[in-house]
Amino acid sequence: MGLLKVVKFILKVLSNICYILIALYFFVSFPTFLGLKPLVVLSGSMSPTYKVGTVIYYKEVAIEDIKEMDVITFASGSDSNVTHRVTGFIDGKIQTKGDANISPDSELVAYEEVKGRVIEYKLPVVGYYIKFVNENLYLVGVVIIILISEFFIENMKCFDINNKKREEKKI
Repeated sequence: MGLLKVVKFILKVLSNICYILIALYFFVSFPTFLGLKPLVVLSGSMSPTYKVGTVIYYKEVAIEDIKEMDVITFASGSDSNVTHRVTGFIDGKIQTKGDANISPDSELVAYEEVKGRVIEYKLPVVGYYIKFVNENLYLVGVVIIILISEFFIENMKCFDINNKKREEKKI
C-alpha cells in the first residue's frame, strides 16, 4: 500500500506541473484569438527592447499605417521572420534596423514581405519555454500519459466500488 501512495503523490505533483505548463502555454496563445500572432525572439538584434527569449506579438496592419520608428515583423528568406525597427522609406521599400545593430539592414523590405507591426505587449523569458515545447512535441504525449495515469489512479476506488456493486447484484 505504501508504494501506491508514493506513486499517487508523484503523479499528483507531475500532473499539477502539467496543468501549470498547459495554462502557461494557453496564456501565451490566447492573444491569437484577438488577431495577434506570437513570435519568440531568437536573437539579440532588438536588445534591449526585446531580449532573447521574449514572446512578442504582431498584428497585421495596412502598409500606410506603418510609420518610422514602428517595429515590424517581416519575412526574410524562405521560412524565417525578422523583427526590426523602421528607420525610413526608400524607393517604395522599408529601411529597417535592429536596435542593437550599428547599421541599418543591408536589404530593404518590400511591402508584401511585411507581416505586421509589433504591439507593446510582451512576455519576457517565456519564449524559452514555448520554443522548447514547439521543438519537443513528444512532450505533449508525455503530459497526456501523466494526466491519464493520474486520473485513473485517483479514481481507482470509484472503479472498485462499481465492480463490487456489480458482483453483489449477481449474487
